[in-house]
Amino acid sequence: MEFRVLGPVRVLGGGRPIGPSGPRQERILAALLLDAGRVVPVSRLVDVVWDGEPPATAVRQVRNLTTALRRTLVAAGAGDNVLTAEGAGFALRPGEFDLETFEDLAARGEHRAALACWRGPALAGVDSAALRPDAERLEERRLAVLEQSLAAEVDAGDAGTVAELTALVAAHPLREGLVGLLMRALHRAGRQADAMDVYQRAKRRLADELGITPGAPLRTTYEQLLHDEPAPGRCFLPYDVPDFTGRASAVAAALEALRSGRPVVVDGMAGVGKTAFAVRVAHRAAGAFPDGQLFVDLHGHTPGRDPLAPGTALAALLMQTGVPASRQPDGLDERAALWRSRVAGRRLLVVLDNARSADQVVPLLPGGPGAGVLVTGRRRLAAVDGALALSLDVLPPPEAEALFAAAAGGRPAAAVARLCGYLPLALRIAAARLQARPLWTAEDLVTRLGSERRRLGELRAGGRDVAAAFALSYRDLTPAQQRMFRVLGGHPGGDFAAAAAAALYGTDVTEAERLLEDLLDAHLLRQPAPDRYGFHDLIAGHARAVADPGEAAAALARLLDHYRDGEFSFAAERANLVAVTALDGHDEHAWRIADRAVAALREQGHRDELTALARAGVAAADRLGDPHARQLGLANLTTAHWETGRLAAAVETEARRLRLVRASGDRAAEAAALARMGAVHGMLGRYAGAVGLYRQALVLAGETGSHAVACVAWGNLSNAQEVLGRYEDALTSAARARAIREELGDARGAVLASAQLGLVLARLGRLPEARATAEKAVCAAVGLDYAFGEAWSRIDAAEVLLADGRPAEAHAHAERACAILGRLNHPLLLTMAANSLGAAAHAAGDPAAASSAHRRALTTARRIGYRAQEARALLGLGAAEAALGRDAEADGHLRAGREVLAQIGLTEAALS
Repeated sequence: MEFRVLGPVRVLGGGRPIGPSGPRQERILAALLLDAGRVVPVSRLVDVVWDGEPPATAVRQVRNLTTALRRTLVAAGAGDNVLTAEGAGFALRPGEFDLETFEDLAARGEHRAALACWRGPALAGVDSAALRPDAERLEERRLAVLEQSLAAEVDAGDAGTVAELTALVAAHPLREGLVGLLMRALHRAGRQADAMDVYQRAKRRLADELGITPGAPLRTTYEQLLHDEPAPGRCFLPYDVPDFTGRASAVAAALEALRSGRPVVVDGMAGVGKTAFAVRVAHRAAGAFPDGQLFVDLHGHTPGRDPLAPGTALAALLMQTGVPASRQPDGLDERAALWRSRVAGRRLLVVLDNARSADQVVPLLPGGPGAGVLVTGRRRLAAVDGALALSLDVLPPPEAEALFAAAAGGRPAAAVARLCGYLPLALRIAAARLQARPLWTAEDLVTRLGSERRRLGELRAGGRDVAAAFALSYRDLTPAQQRMFRVLGGHPGGDFAAAAAAALYGTDVTEAERLLEDLLDAHLLRQPAPDRYGFHDLIAGHARAVADPGEAAAALARLLDHYRDGEFSFAAERANLVAVTALDGHDEHAWRIADRAVAALREQGHRDELTALARAGVAAADRLGDPHARQLGLANLTTAHWETGRLAAAVETEARRLRLVRASGDRAAEAAALARMGAVHGMLGRYAGAVGLYRQALVLAGETGSHAVACVAWGNLSNAQEVLGRYEDALTSAARARAIREELGDARGAVLASAQLGLVLARLGRLPEARATAEKAVCAAVGLDYAFGEAWSRIDAAEVLLADGRPAEAHAHAERACAILGRLNHPLLLTMAANSLGAAAHAAGDPAAASSAHRRALTTARRIGYRAQEARALLGLGAAEAALGRDAEADGHLRAGREVLAQIGLTEAALS
């Protein structure tokens, strides 16, 4: 668990915020963290919260707020000792604490890593006069570490410090340490006059504002620089754009590698900003290479230019080191030898930009250890031994938005950045277009970029063209790679597995993987996860633009067949299944794909995709007018509504299905529809009606030999009979359900039936037998790795153990069931599990925990309309509130719970 004060005051668990709750608790957390490990008196916390004007109840409120904070931290897994009451105060002992990390890194001299701990001003957003001195102290500490870091970088010759120090001196003009560092950095960059000017301006400001002269260290720096002439080498680097944005960690890694003598090779897709990155790094590393900084564009992917031959590139490098063309040999080997001799023993930085292949680069590599080498190219280059390989991706959204705003004259537009796919080249072109059209607003640009067909055409300005950049990468592919690129453009999803690519291409998976890896190396594909591939949005548009219509149609047909019949992970492909079933004109495939996927997605808890597929399947079947497809589609949609807790919608959908199958005369389907209708009625508290529906279903199942329907109906009938207090009948029904499941070899179904059987045995007072049956069901579910069945059986096991007077064991089962169902996103069972957890907590003597669990159950039960569990939650809340001494609240909950019971025709005994 991570605690933060270097920025907004936060507690994070697994990267997600878990506290504090409200500004008062935020102030308390800040004060406790600033004195981490020590007891903070309550009086100090009162001052922090109310700034000297506390109410009469301040001490009690502080104790309540701090206790609530402790509960939050403990519930999130921080441990019982993270926040403790000690004497007249509280002590917080954080595990991972950004302030401690900052100080540890600073003490080890890892200044930049220490500064990376800061996410804004210390205690950002905490408005407390009592904490203001602490915030100021932390800011002073940050600036001190920053000065130490910059001093080391200036001494190492990092030319990039000039820009950073200029901004810092503007923000802190009276901080003489920063002024001196800026003077030294300017001097090392050959800007002696600018260094002297910085001193004179600081001197005047100190006199005007404070009436003092510069201190001895700053005067000494001035005298030293005044008589020291810099002698920088020749620099051939291109202009370093002032609005370069992001890439901080990659820049730092490249600088570290170059300064330690290690080559750097940068690759990435067209337009990702490799050249701008290389130029930024080279300028910042220039001080470590005083004999000069060389730059050659190899034109590996330049529109209208052939790639530079190695001999021609060597000629350019030799010219930059002072060898005129008249003195250069003609042969490649001779030029390479002369180049290596010129570089030997010199501290030169060599930037080789826009390489097409390793063959183009290898002859240009210096032979000596003193030279730094930085290479960029679209393809991954493995020929530079020992190099640091950096692959640049598109910018993160905040950095992309910042780049666009900077390039567009401060006009932010998050939508533009998104439509540009966060690609730097596209962002700069879009910004240039906006700048060149004064009457356009950012919304106008968004509209023009909104059409996927027109988007690449809009991203063209001033000789720069995103589509043209992509076209050069496509041109370099082999015919087989080009065909794979084209057919992949027809995939409607965001990413895909090799098997789907094989279907599109019409080959086996091995060949498809080889071609996919080739496209990945060319940065025409991305790899968002192991064994999955995908396009950048703009490259996907280019793939569709170069596609052949006939080839694309045949590829899509093969892909649809794959998703209808092939072997794949339904969980991994769920978004793609939704996408393909939404395509126009493929209804036969759509309903069959949806019907195939529903069971797997239901079991794995993917409710959103389950619902989308079920709706698509019904729509496709309706368009086809196929009664069989329609009734299966409606069955799947009922399942989706049921699983997501939309019980009223489930009733309506299953009623449609029942009318359809009765009209078509499909008696087996009618049996299934009646069984499902009974289950939904039971959830809504209509248990008597549910019993009748189950019995009708069983009659039809017997007539049609529908054993699968029969075992479901028997199991659900047992549940309804148990709620209605007909325990002997419920026992018979549960036993029938389990027998049929076992006869069919349905191990997972047998788990559910056994769990229900154990619960009924407990209701009959046969507790040893009930415990054994329930425990066996849990063990079977775990052995089968059946998460849904494990949760189901643990809920019933908890109820059995409650009946046997074992609340601690019941609590453990219910708690585990809640965790599983939270992960599976299953509101129906989660409501039951939360109520079981509340009952176990109450029986164990923890009414506060019981109240929390029943409230969770009540919220979900009311949202989905699960009446019996709503009643149980209200009655449980009433009991918990009464135990806590809150009689008025208890009476209200108990009355409300009994009203619900009256409405659905049950007694309190039915819920125990």
